Amino acid sequence: MSNNMRDITFASVNLYNLQRPGEPMYPNSRPYDQEQYDRKIDWTGESLARLDADVISFQELWSAECLDDVFAAAKAKGLQGDYDFEFIKEEGEPWDGIAVAAAVRKPWVIVEKQRHKAFPDEFVLRKRKKSMAEIQEAPSEADLDDDSEEQLLESHEDDEMQVTISEFSRSPLQITVGHERADDVPPIAAFCTHLKSKLPTRLDIDEWRDEAVRKHKNALGAAISTIRRTAEAAALRIVLNSVMADTDRPTVLLGDLNDGQLSNTLAILSGQPSFRLYADSRTARRNDIGLYNTTNLQQLRSLRDQLYTHEFKGVREVIDHVMVSEQFYDHATNRKWSFRELKVLNDHIGDDDKASSDHGTVAARFDWNPA
Repeated sequence: MSNNMRDITFASVNLYNLQRPGEPMYPNSRPYDQEQYDRKIDWTGESLARLDADVISFQELWSAECLDDVFAAAKAKGLQGDYDFEFIKEEGEPWDGIAVAAAVRKPWVIVEKQRHKAFPDEFVLRKRKKSMAEIQEAPSEADLDDDSEEQLLESHEDDEMQVTISEFSRSPLQITVGHERADDVPPIAAFCTHLKSKLPTRLDIDEWRDEAVRKHKNALGAAISTIRRTAEAAALRIVLNSVMADTDRPTVLLGDLNDGQLSNTLAILSGQPSFRLYADSRTARRNDIGLYNTTNLQQLRSLRDQLYTHEFKGVREVIDHVMVSEQFYDHATNRKWSFRELKVLNDHIGDDDKASSDHGTVAARFDWNPA
């Protein structure tokens, strides 16, 4: 816990299907027995104590009651402070599968929350097929943008497309984090997020019964998952724009985004802000809607070859992220906090131990340091 009450640490923790013992999870999956559950609670509690974070985004939580057990274990292992929890569903409502949750430590408090299930109305992924007459007809100057010449040259390659996804597979949880004792600290918008995974989506029964289609199930299923994850990133970016544009509101995106920092998914979510790479540069003084990936901030000052939070078929990458607005970027003119470090706990990855997690846990620390 920091000595300065305005310093803040954000963390992301994938709980790897945390469910109460004896309670069901996925179809055909075996529930945890008490011994398995106790081991999982113990491991997770130790991880939280090591992260020592103020705002935590959780993924893959089945039961709200589990967090009570996790934080009891964490406090037994030295975690200090009192936390408030927020869940996707109100108390007493049934879960509809795994979900995200949030924990916030005093003196930080949760002022309000909002669940995002439906995509915003502005979400439109549609491209109409052009006729040759439309292709050959040059638009007026008012319709042109900086990429107009390139767009005109490529317009003959545009094909009709429409994506009809209308909601998130796993609802993001937006919370407003305030400070109960410091009036000079602005409220923070924090998004606890878990985007669609890279695993191939199962084909529907009609396609499954078609042998010619079924033999391509992995390619088709992976394409479906990728399209959904990309659509979710675009929808969430629209929500972020509504919160960040023309405001100075500190914003943080936390969670398992199921893609690496250089992926198109992260490019959409981040808005691709510029980084200042040398002292005399005037780059990155302001970026109203950009999000800075703390993985990049850590790598810019680190001698380590690689950070990673997940491994699949021998490939290691960071898919669990903490992304922050310009109020947390050292070189921004309206900075409120400075980046101190990113801590990644990943020694357990590859152990195939159900008591731990198949993801690394991450925590990004920031010092109160207004520009």
